Amino acid sequence: MNKAVNGILTKVIVSIFLVIILLIIGLNIMASRGFHSIEIVTPEHFNSLSLLVAIVVIALFLSFRKQILMFFQKISNYYVVAALLIISVLLQLLVVWKLNVTPSWDFGTIVRNAKVLVDGNPLENYFVIYPNNILLVCILAFIGKLTTPDLLTFQIVNILIITSSQYLIFRIATKIAGRHIGVMSLLFSVFFFPFIFFAPVVYTDTVSLIFLLFPLNMLINKEGKLNATVIRIVIASIIFSFGMILKGSLIIFVIAFSIILFMFLQRWKKLYFILPFIILVIVKLAFNFAIYESGIIDKKQVDRYSFPVTHWIFMAQNEQRFGKYATEDFRYTHALLETYSRERVTQIHLKQLKKRITDKGIEGNIKFNLEKLTHTWTDPTYYSLNKIKRQPIHPENFSRLIDYKSGKLLQGFGRVQHIILIFGLLLSVLLARKNEFVMFAMLSIIGFFFFLLIWETRSRYLVSLTPLMIILSCLGYAWGDRIRLWGKKE
Repeated sequence: MNKAVNGILTKVIVSIFLVIILLIIGLNIMASRGFHSIEIVTPEHFNSLSLLVAIVVIALFLSFRKQILMFFQKISNYYVVAALLIISVLLQLLVVWKLNVTPSWDFGTIVRNAKVLVDGNPLENYFVIYPNNILLVCILAFIGKLTTPDLLTFQIVNILIITSSQYLIFRIATKIAGRHIGVMSLLFSVFFFPFIFFAPVVYTDTVSLIFLLFPLNMLINKEGKLNATVIRIVIASIIFSFGMILKGSLIIFVIAFSIILFMFLQRWKKLYFILPFIILVIVKLAFNFAIYESGIIDKKQVDRYSFPVTHWIFMAQNEQRFGKYATEDFRYTHALLETYSRERVTQIHLKQLKKRITDKGIEGNIKFNLEKLTHTWTDPTYYSLNKIKRQPIHPENFSRLIDYKSGKLLQGFGRVQHIILIFGLLLSVLLARKNEFVMFAMLSIIGFFFFLLIWETRSRYLVSLTPLMIILSCLGYAWGDRIRLWGKKE
């Protein structure tokens, strides 16, 4: 009975995943939003030429797959791992040095308020509106107290988080499929576009990586299987919960983790699936109690003026912005909260949400959501260039980076890399064994896909998901013809 239920669940999850990946691949064949993200018109023939290069690279990899995997087996040692991690650090330091920015937008508010907390003062009103960013500013303030609350200090921490995440990608892939697949995953992650160009930007997109990979590494044993003892489930759930507090979309990992516990644990232990949700509630309540009692923010103000979740769902249907951040919607919600209660504002949002969906009609909603998905899933820069474009300290360096020739090469590198990544996800459907990690990764990708359809969207929101995409894609290229696990016993 247990195997039958798991078999049905697995087929349903894989089928949904396959449809989603085919749609994403189709969108990436038709369009690329890399140039669009920095407000530059996509050059003529760029999409077709970069697509052709990606197809050639994929074809070559598949044609010489066994030789390539044997090469990775030969070079799979810790000297290579150390060398790749050093290269990663140097690349990120180079970007911080040459393409550093003056903190602005939410990033600037968080860096500024980390210093405010270090000085023992309460947070700005921004955190009344957006209390979801309080955890990050607390983390940076703690680091600032131990060292100095300077931007460079925070950027070094950001580099350490990204590099540690890359090492954990290597560790997880190694446990699942052998060290050579671990090295292949590490090589991809070291030269992964957002991991390089988000180095100067200390925000939840990169900081969230550790809240996924640390518990995942702890839960997977040396045989690549789920090691779900009660204590590990509790610890992992606590870390996943703090990840969700840091970045709301990470609740998808909590849900995926819970489903995996239900699918792969035996008999009465399936009841453990409820633990991640119980712990999430406890951690959230404890965190809120701590920040309110500390006096860094006023609970009454948050209860009165923080934006209700319906704001982001309502804004996600903004036709002019294709569901991305809209200043007019921010001002609309802010003005409503000055007059009405949060409960009343929620009702107004839901009414306006229904109107926006109805006004578009069936055909309009299909076109809108396809365009929204295109902006989310076809930007190979993951919005990183847009962020380092804002108030660059060395604007001449950024201008040279994105000029006519180097800009096309950079965008071409990103687009080819992105297409290779998502095609690997398609190959992962062919895996003979749908183990715990594979199902967790597929569930997470499905979750992000639907979440970003109903929520405010942006391509950088996918950065939290990319470690799973990298590992799963590499597994797809390694196991594409249903071969046995390389270096592993069945």
